[in-house]
Amino acid sequence: MIKKLIACLSLLLISQHIIAQKEKINYIKDLQYPKAQKLGITVNSKSDESYPVISPDGKRLYFTREGHKGNLEYRRDRRDQDIWFAEKTPGGGWAEAQNLGHPVNEGYSSMINVPNINSLIIWGSPKGYIGVKRSRRTPSGWSRPTDFYQLKVKESLRSDNVFVGNDLKTVLVSQKRDIFVTFKQPDGSWSEPKNLGRTINTEFTEIAAFLAPDNRTLYFTSDGHPGFGESDLYISRRMDDSWQKWSEPINLGPSINTDKNESGFYLPASGEEAYFHRNSRKQKREIYRVKLPEKLRPIPVALITGRVLDAKTKKPLGAEISYDNLANNQEVGVSSSDPKDGSYEVTLPAGYNYGYFAKKKGYYPIGESIDLTNLKKYREIKVDLLITPIQKGVKIRLNNLFFDVASSKLKTTSYDELERLAQTMKEYPKMVIQLNGHTDGQGSAARNAILSEHRARSVRNYLANHDIARNRIKVKGFGPREPIASNETAAGRKLNRRVEFEVLEF
Repeated sequence: MIKKLIACLSLLLISQHIIAQKEKINYIKDLQYPKAQKLGITVNSKSDESYPVISPDGKRLYFTREGHKGNLEYRRDRRDQDIWFAEKTPGGGWAEAQNLGHPVNEGYSSMINVPNINSLIIWGSPKGYIGVKRSRRTPSGWSRPTDFYQLKVKESLRSDNVFVGNDLKTVLVSQKRDIFVTFKQPDGSWSEPKNLGRTINTEFTEIAAFLAPDNRTLYFTSDGHPGFGESDLYISRRMDDSWQKWSEPINLGPSINTDKNESGFYLPASGEEAYFHRNSRKQKREIYRVKLPEKLRPIPVALITGRVLDAKTKKPLGAEISYDNLANNQEVGVSSSDPKDGSYEVTLPAGYNYGYFAKKKGYYPIGESIDLTNLKKYREIKVDLLITPIQKGVKIRLNNLFFDVASSKLKTTSYDELERLAQTMKEYPKMVIQLNGHTDGQGSAARNAILSEHRARSVRNYLANHDIARNRIKVKGFGPREPIASNETAAGRKLNRRVEFEVLEF
């Protein structure tokens, strides 16, 4: 009798909490909310489908399927789950879902993130740990998942307790009913998890965090903020780099949030449509898609795609790709290319000027740059990265060198490029180079010859100050004598203004 009374009181308190919440829901009331659409039978089956993860280009959908006969370790008498995927059809629907198979699906598997086309971030938690694994694309398919992040905990946890950002340097962890953040350190370790603060976290439960590709917009599930149901989806934006200051969370509205449980929010790089799961009346989770109103979208990003190729043979290469913020010369993320066809994918947030490069043993990591400081809407940009094998006689342009006008003073945005050259010369201690300075055809030829040599000397000085012996670095100024493009156009003149290095000994 006492147990029944306690149960009734608990239900009453929960009901009163939900009623009080609905009176204070913070959502944009004058917004047009498109209706969320349940995905068809090619994705949603009679089993349980949850935690949708869409590829950055929006063309492949991964999700978790539980209790399905097609699961690799299916048994009626126990709980099982595998990762499945479906390809988008030309008509915008989804093809019949397929099991992702071995070696990714081993044990109790769930997808966390697809930061790019060549990496899968997977939940693979040993008892007592928040465990994350990473699988990479290989010439024969996906690799066996290897440890990526682990955090020892006392509580029992699920896959919605962790999210890994697209930069592969930021992890959001839910523990003790709050969301925390941790960062990868230069030595490969992870910082102590930091609580996101009381704006995000309530006395109730916050979970299933999703950090958008802009690295600022947070979507999460909560039953503590005022909402329409038992647990709702919310959006908040990071105000600074402390990860403690956030905008007031906004409920995603009545077309997404219902009187049921909504969770597992995810969106592609475009930010135009969102995917999530909802508990049905039978308590079976199903996957939904909704067009996201512009006010609820993240800051725009650019999706950079292309191939990494050998500059001489045009053979596709598997390589590591790093991208840096040129304003502070900080690495902001990493990616990789497919060893089979060289394809790669990088998502870059608006508002910054970036340098990025592909790195492979025996090749010089030639950099490219892209200025997204004025990006106002989502863009897809195709850039092939051509990397040159290091061998005697080869000439390689230093693409990300920047000087003041008519000056030989290096801008700080050049330091990443110069650091790569210094590291390459340390890696190959017998390597001797000649730095060749070039200008465009405007102005005095004699003055340009002096300027080109001085710019090459500036590069040598940087290298010498970073432990590269001067006798390994020769310098020559060519002025405008060896153009590689027409001096009649601004674009051509920009190409002609360059410093390149020539390998004399290797």
